[in-house]
Amino acid sequence: MKSVRVFVILGLIAVCASAAADERLNLLKNISAAGAPNLTLKMLDEAQPKVDEDLYKWILWEQERLAILTQWRQWDELLVRIESMPADIPKQFQRQAATYQARAFIQLGQNPTAREVLRRQLWEPGASESADYQTWRRQIVESYLGDGRIEDARIALLRFDQDFDNDDLDWLLLRARVLIEAARYEQALQILQGHDAWQARLTALYARFRLNQVGQAELWRQVKKRSADTGITAGERATLWALAYHAAQQMSPVDRVVALETLFRNPAQSPLQLFQLPVDLLWQAYLDYAELVGNRSELLLGDDARWLELAIKSSKITPVKSRSLFAMLMLKSNDNQAANQAAAGYMRTFAEIDEAERNLLDNLFNRSKTFSSARKIPAGIRYQLVDLALKSADIEEATRLMSGLNTIPEGTSRFDWQLRQSRVLILGGRYEEGNQVLQNLIGEYREPSAEATDRILQVLFDMQTVNLHAQAITHFNQLLRLEIELKQRREILYWIADSYRGLEKFNQAALLYLQSAMLPAPDSMDPWAQTARYNAAESLQASGLVDDARRIYLELLAVTDDAARRSVLNHKIQRLWLNQGGS
Repeated sequence: MKSVRVFVILGLIAVCASAAADERLNLLKNISAAGAPNLTLKMLDEAQPKVDEDLYKWILWEQERLAILTQWRQWDELLVRIESMPADIPKQFQRQAATYQARAFIQLGQNPTAREVLRRQLWEPGASESADYQTWRRQIVESYLGDGRIEDARIALLRFDQDFDNDDLDWLLLRARVLIEAARYEQALQILQGHDAWQARLTALYARFRLNQVGQAELWRQVKKRSADTGITAGERATLWALAYHAAQQMSPVDRVVALETLFRNPAQSPLQLFQLPVDLLWQAYLDYAELVGNRSELLLGDDARWLELAIKSSKITPVKSRSLFAMLMLKSNDNQAANQAAAGYMRTFAEIDEAERNLLDNLFNRSKTFSSARKIPAGIRYQLVDLALKSADIEEATRLMSGLNTIPEGTSRFDWQLRQSRVLILGGRYEEGNQVLQNLIGEYREPSAEATDRILQVLFDMQTVNLHAQAITHFNQLLRLEIELKQRREILYWIADSYRGLEKFNQAALLYLQSAMLPAPDSMDPWAQTARYNAAESLQASGLVDDARRIYLELLAVTDDAARRSVLNHKIQRLWLNQGGS
């Protein structure tokens, strides 16, 4: 009877552990969905068991990792992860991983490699029994489409239809895409008939446009009407404005610019490959429209001053025209000064850089072949893109854009530039460079102001965040040697103490916390002083000076009325007595 009870208890423990693991996995899924994939992956690294400890659980967590990397389009990292997997993992999971691997190669445009992966899977004994078999066959079709081998894609599609009876929406849309790209618009309409999903409706609308059943003016009207509905998804809105671009191909150059600017202001691209357009089309549309405007105004290429004059005059009345003229000068002028003036003018055409404009600028300068290297982006725009990346907490992008920018931008002080540079370098992991820039900045800081000192402190907090405590202490002490305000002096002593605590130098930390608390007067007990004294007590406790810690806790208890704080302090004092009594 006793052994049965033991087995029951062990079973309950296993169930509870499994439930806790499932709950944690669900939490990670939610964190990823909330827009924090990097945090999710970091937590996953900490929670995932080793493959040789618990293979089943390792696979569960690994499946979630591959799904997250796919969702956030981290294709290179996904491939590295799959290639480093042990060779002896179960066949079923190997097949799942191969599906993710093929998807990554297709997304990266490495379609022949994707087909090699897929054919290895398809030719294996028993492959047709795999749950991924149909997916591999579909991916073969996609890989042919990616290579522009439309007829091969169509033949592979026909063979799939011969072997399987499948009418799910994704397959339906892929079939329609193949037929449309093969100019078989009537067949595409036949298979889409009767399907109400917006993806099917817009694909059918495009097929009808290609058959001239819908004119460009009518298509444009439908796009504007539908996109005005605030209830539609970002994916549908992107698809609509891709359709508008196709309509504008038969309209005026300004309509193409309007359609494409609206498309690339959208936070997401169309989920349908058929409607995913490269942002370089917008650069070409700018050039086409600028050429039309220039011809009407009888401007000659190379006469940069007159092009600039016209662009500036147009900026308030017709900003689309102005942006097109500025874009032409950015891309075509042989005069660096004129190109930089045009870049500054382009940025001024926006009333404000809101989220939509950030999306547009990100697409134009960070995701185009026209500016494939950050060094090709005009310096004036790169500086602003760095700031936008910092506001979006995209440190990797800010670091990429900052690379090679060594001159101070026009209209920016040396102080502002060095501050921005040091912050980007530190957060981007280039600690020595960032530390050197900050050292130079503080070394030249002769006339301190409360605002400027605060801004320096923000960068020092960044240093503490990445555990550069020794360097941060050096810079804090540099600031203390200046004529700064008493309030800031008090705060800096506290931050230095934080860094000593981070270095586990608890005696120095306690001393500085107490100095911070007592700076106005030795008996100060304002909220700041109480917090500093509490941290001093914790540091003293960590260093083994228990009696000193207890005295400070008792002093705080004597001046604290808040019930919750009193409870915490009493608990601390009690723990000190217990620990001391047991030693």
